[in-house]
Amino acid sequence: MHDRRVCIRFYQELNFFLDTSQQKHDLETPVAPGQTVKDLIESFGVPHVEVDLILVDGEPVDFSG
Repeated sequence: MHDRRVCIRFYQELNFFLDTSQQKHDLETPVAPGQTVKDLIESFGVPHVEVDLILVDGEPVDFSG
């Protein structure tokens, strides 16, 4: 089975929700089959309601992507 991984980065005030070691840089993380962007964001402890913009490869997406 192929391990799917993505890089995620949180900007500005969203860093408040992260551990100091996770702030202000790219975070590589595995993605489970069927895991949504919303699930991924919340897995870092960041409430999705605090997120104003999500970019995937430079393109805006919604939480279902």
